[in-house]
Amino acid sequence: MPVKGIERAEGDLSRGDVRKARDRLKGLLSSYPHDLEVRRLLAEAYRRDRQFPEAGRWGYLVGPDASDRERDAFERHCAFGHSTRITEARLRALLRCDYLGAIADEVGRDVLRDLPNKRGPERIDGPVRAAIRRVAALRARLAYR
Repeated sequence: MPVKGIERAEGDLSRGDVRKARDRLKGLLSSYPHDLEVRRLLAEAYRRDRQFPEAGRWGYLVGPDASDRERDAFERHCAFGHSTRITEARLRALLRCDYLGAIADEVGRDVLRDLPNKRGPERIDGPVRAAIRRVAALRARLAYR
């Protein structure tokens, strides 16, 4: 656990130096990708800077660390990209974590179970894509019990 780095970042946030806190926390995140405290503080730093998509990104799989509004902003601005759905591989890359279950609480596990059903705003669905989505949903339900 990166205690000194977290204390320094908390000090930066309390002094109002959000940018320095974000830089520290991003460095810590690369060394400790499964540390929920680092992710919580990073979400808070972005929230204070009024960057709601990024706040939603870092609190995406942890219930109290991001509001539904922030999660929606993250999905709308970052997660879908050019695709019509959010894939687990894309989410792992965006959240910088190999195993998403390690950073997910109960709310996060619900989000992961529902991931195959999430659609981009411009999604056009047909019977083949619907069948693929149902199979992906079943696999996600089995993987994140």
